[in-house]
Amino acid sequence: MANANLRHVVLALACVGAGLPLTAAAQDTATTTAAPADSEPPLIDPEAMAAMDRMSAALQTLQFFSVKSEATTEIVLEKGQKIQFSGHVDLKVKRPNAFRVAAEADTQTREMYYDGKTFTIFAPRLGYYAAFDAPATIGQTLDKARTEYALEVPLADLFIWGTDQTIRARVKEAMVIRPERIDSRTCMHYAFRQEKVDWQVWIDQGEKPLPCKIVITSTEDASQPQYIAVLNWDLSTPVDPAAIAFAPPADAKKISIAQAAADQGEGK
Repeated sequence: MANANLRHVVLALACVGAGLPLTAAAQDTATTTAAPADSEPPLIDPEAMAAMDRMSAALQTLQFFSVKSEATTEIVLEKGQKIQFSGHVDLKVKRPNAFRVAAEADTQTREMYYDGKTFTIFAPRLGYYAAFDAPATIGQTLDKARTEYALEVPLADLFIWGTDQTIRARVKEAMVIRPERIDSRTCMHYAFRQEKVDWQVWIDQGEKPLPCKIVITSTEDASQPQYIAVLNWDLSTPVDPAAIAFAPPADAKKISIAQAAADQGEGK
């Protein structure tokens, strides 16, 4: 379960919800702050941190947005073999206090809703849902879901980047890699390290410095499983409140939130 979620990235969403060790070639092309030839390059490139600040500021200006993501999650078998699962994440947010996240894969489908008062998780294939009374803000609700019920919201960091100042303090290494193409976008590639997690982010070099792709690697596990998500943004279509409100189907069964949390790693 921990390998499958791999969220604590410091990226959002992170969001929700993963970076390979850099090769020598990648390090050769990385941009670092100028330093004397006889000294070690700095572990934290100020430009990489400044880029994260710009991205965080851009995310916080969005009053509504939709994101569609193609995501790949790795799990590691007992013998060390890695197995990848692909899926889709559809996220709609209306600030300050509403969102809908739908994560669909062959192995599991979950929908999560927040309306400023209640957080609901729904398993459409199983036909059950559960809820808890939620705090007044998105960030506090995500924290409660994680700490009290072990529920990870995909791409959760997209909600909270720029609002948690402890994120910066956890970064131990940061570097600028190079500009790269993600679909039709030119995105600058950055790599970061912190305790137990390596992460990479590609940030759009266009009008809005939003993340194009994120990769999270768990270094706590020797096999280093990854979570990878390519993000496609819609900033022009208003989010209809009805589209993010939870209305249980007539045949859906309500269960306790503890049961729902325990079932996250099982079933459909």
